[in-house]
Amino acid sequence: MKKLLVLSCLLAAATSSALADNFIYGDNATGGSPYVFQIDKTTGAVTNTYTGLSGVNGRGVVVVGTTMYYTSATTNAVYSYNLATKTDNGPLFTVAGSTALSTIAYDGTNFWVGDYSGTNHAYLYSPTGTLLKTVSLADCTGYCDGLEYFVMNGKGYLLSNEADGSVDNYDLYDTSGNLIQADYINAAAHSGGTTGIAFDGTDFYTSNIFQGSFNEWSESGTFIKTITLTGANSSDPFLIEDLSADYSQVLGGGGGGGGGTGVTPEPSTFILLGTGLTGFAGLVRRRFVR
Repeated sequence: MKKLLVLSCLLAAATSSALADNFIYGDNATGGSPYVFQIDKTTGAVTNTYTGLSGVNGRGVVVVGTTMYYTSATTNAVYSYNLATKTDNGPLFTVAGSTALSTIAYDGTNFWVGDYSGTNHAYLYSPTGTLLKTVSLADCTGYCDGLEYFVMNGKGYLLSNEADGSVDNYDLYDTSGNLIQADYINAAAHSGGTTGIAFDGTDFYTSNIFQGSFNEWSESGTFIKTITLTGANSSDPFLIEDLSADYSQVLGGGGGGGGGTGVTPEPSTFILLGTGLTGFAGLVRRRFVR
């Protein structure tokens, strides 16, 4: 019986880990209270809708496990929300000197927050509200609404779009704000208005805010496909400003901008599971034979 319980727990953990990475979360622009969709990134279907959020006119979203962090275009606060209980926790911290916030990202420890007050600034904040760094994104003309942190070859980078909801591209910066490559993702031919961006550890996803879809891109910025979104109701339409994968899956325990490994089990784990389940099957068979 103990073997059964252990194997069941291992299998459940592996299954849960694999399923947890199937979703992209989208925060929507609205004249009222923000709402966030949980979206199956393969089919584009909405699988959950989170409402009762603070602020007006949704912008940024970051998901880390069962906690969601978000911003709105009318306040300078970063809020938190419990996805499991669908409970809003209110403000986590505020960004001094800003009157509105745009999209946000997470490096495993701290938050990158885009300004929505007209500057091209991105701020690095600790979860306790300490300003750690301010950088200027040279190709952002102000009111940029697409910002993502990701790790490539062991180094952290930022990707940002260039304006507010226009057909523009995403530029690659280092975490000091130095422009590394303009138009790293060239979205102009595949969008009617580009906003938020997410990285799932393998590919990027960018929101087509006025088309009810998002595009998938390889890590090197090559276009893969457009995914049409379905399942929104008339009161909560698709107007997605920002996207987020579950950073706990993407960055794992690396934190601090260093990347790290995700929590998806290694192939050896599945081998052990297979061996254990085979042994368990033999145990059950022996019991029934007796």
